[in-house]
Amino acid sequence: MIWEKRIRYLSWLCFLLMFVPLVIVVYSAAIETEDPPVAAIAALIFFSMLFAIFQFGSFVVGGAEKEVIRKKGIAAKATIISVSDTGTMINNQPLLRIELAVQPPYDERFTATVEYVVPYSVLPQVQPGMAVRVFYLEETKEVALADL
Repeated sequence: MIWEKRIRYLSWLCFLLMFVPLVIVVYSAAIETEDPPVAAIAALIFFSMLFAIFQFGSFVVGGAEKEVIRKKGIAAKATIISVSDTGTMINNQPLLRIELAVQPPYDERFTATVEYVVPYSVLPQVQPGMAVRVFYLEETKEVALADL
């Protein structure tokens, strides 16, 4: 899930960088220059495309990382500590930030936070205090829910 976050940060960096060429384009339109700022328009399109690619890519990479954790990880039980909405909707389903208290079979308890798109039909099962099955990587303590 490290790469998912890195790619998402790159996407938001591209989003912020879009404003530099946007300001140039708007400023040149306001002062009515003779030639359009082609380089600024190209940069605006470039950063917009990178933003979209990185945003989509972060979900693909995140799904792949969770699948690796499920395949290589150790099964454990976890208790949901808290559930919060990230404000993001994907296919009209909320992306939730879920804080877990993970109890490995032969190790000390630790907390982890995961983000999942949770269908509305599953929301009653994702409440604080509920027990869930998870997989975790022993080295990094990265966690993936088993059932979502």
